[in-house]
Amino acid sequence: MKKSHLNSSVFFFVLILSISVSWAALSSILDVTPGPEDFLSCIRSYSNNLTSISEHIFTSGNASFLPTWQVHVQNTKFLKPSTPKPSVIVTPVDETLVKTSLHCAKKHGYELRMRSGGHDYEGLSYTADVPFVMLDFTKMRSIDVDVANSTAWVQAGAALGAVYYAISQKTDTLYFPAGVCPTVGVGGYMGGGGYGNLLRKYGSAADNVIDVRFMDVNGNILNRKTMGEDFFWAIRGGGVSSFGIVLAWKLRLVPVPEKVTVFILNKTLEQGATELFYKYQSVIPAIDRNLHMRTQVFGEYIGNTTKKTVRIMFEGIYQGTINTLLPLLNKKFPELGVTREICEEVRSIQSTLVFWGLPSSAPIEILLNRSAIAKLNDKTKSDYVRTPIPINGLRKIWRKLMENDESGQLMINPFGGRMADFSETEIPYPHRAGVLLQFLKTVNFQDQTSDTTPTSLKRIAWLQSLDELMTPYVSKNPREAYVNYNDLDLGVGSANYKEASVWGERYWKRDNFKKLIRIKAKVDPLNFFRRPQSIPVFSTPLSDI
Repeated sequence: MKKSHLNSSVFFFVLILSISVSWAALSSILDVTPGPEDFLSCIRSYSNNLTSISEHIFTSGNASFLPTWQVHVQNTKFLKPSTPKPSVIVTPVDETLVKTSLHCAKKHGYELRMRSGGHDYEGLSYTADVPFVMLDFTKMRSIDVDVANSTAWVQAGAALGAVYYAISQKTDTLYFPAGVCPTVGVGGYMGGGGYGNLLRKYGSAADNVIDVRFMDVNGNILNRKTMGEDFFWAIRGGGVSSFGIVLAWKLRLVPVPEKVTVFILNKTLEQGATELFYKYQSVIPAIDRNLHMRTQVFGEYIGNTTKKTVRIMFEGIYQGTINTLLPLLNKKFPELGVTREICEEVRSIQSTLVFWGLPSSAPIEILLNRSAIAKLNDKTKSDYVRTPIPINGLRKIWRKLMENDESGQLMINPFGGRMADFSETEIPYPHRAGVLLQFLKTVNFQDQTSDTTPTSLKRIAWLQSLDELMTPYVSKNPREAYVNYNDLDLGVGSANYKEASVWGERYWKRDNFKKLIRIKAKVDPLNFFRRPQSIPVFSTPLSDI
């Protein structure tokens, strides 16, 4: 009798053990939704510090859960009750908790999302329609600037504004060629390529990444040497979250003069804006690579009248003095009318303030204050122009802008210069030689309660009609798009290459996309790191397709 009871107990123990070991697989088969307690129990089993866990891990029952999720939702259209939120938020302060979180998410059937700054245009770093754990890297944001070697190690949770500030505290003759939005997180930004006011001089941000500290799907910490050049190639522009977890990037800092020249000039249709922009398309991508001149285009009313016009804002930054800039523009683009009176010589860190819409006299410490920088509330689409848009095409675009209710705008950056020196396969980011301009098209919902109000839906329809209108004037086969301006309207299918190529080739072009798929199959063959528009894994080898 005792022996029978013992055998039953052993059988029951083994049964329970086998169920617990295989729960992650079983839950996916039976479509059983995991609860946060299993993840928390797993975390506790690897830590003796329960206080630390309570300070860095949050579930929906915790008062800090919602504020922690909300604080870095940079596109506020997602700040609504219906937005799917994480089962668990982890805010690690060290790599140990990152590794444990990865292990426990895999064990208990959660997907994993990594958020460094929260600027994902489709909210994919902090929302999902499946149970997921969000790693928020805000507390891992150290920046180590090495002026002597012109490098910086930057943790994934640091924001660009903090990077620029840290550099400026040590030197005014080095900077990093990245974007002007101070709150963009470093972790994901480099993984999509990254561009800014120095792209014509030094290329993309990813071109200037020289090493990495990276955690793969098995929890191994790798660097450039140990991961190998193909893997390192993939994470610089190929959408890094498809491959693993960036812990820190090593950046190459680039030389800049102590003072750079900035200017802003507005022109309306009545002042010849159409003809100026037509010339801008050819002149600026071919001009001295020390000059970058962004444009923003708005449809707006003329004063208090009911008549509309288009205003183009020309925003220039020159890596040199006013005395050198003016002769250059007078020779290459005299029609623009840049004068000494509208030019200002400032430090590079101040130029970032100016391009973010702040006065150069604003305290540079504002770049450290993420809450002081306005958030977005919009829908965007991107395009690349390889042939100048003709005058009649520009006029069609202007008319479309004037149909809008002043919620839409265009932001246009010129390419050429250093960007044309790279092969489109140098890194996964392919938008290189031959690109004249990058277009960002956007509508905002700032005055709306959500992005689904009748007015918001009308604005989205307008944006889609603008996108269609521009089809004849932008790149073709594929129609290129920028992965850091991800757009789920392009498609999300990934069951096979034909489905995935619809969006994948637009971001990376065919050769790069296929190479990314091959690398993904090697480093994450079970496709743990996945989300809409992540690099897919196919059951059929790519060579057989």
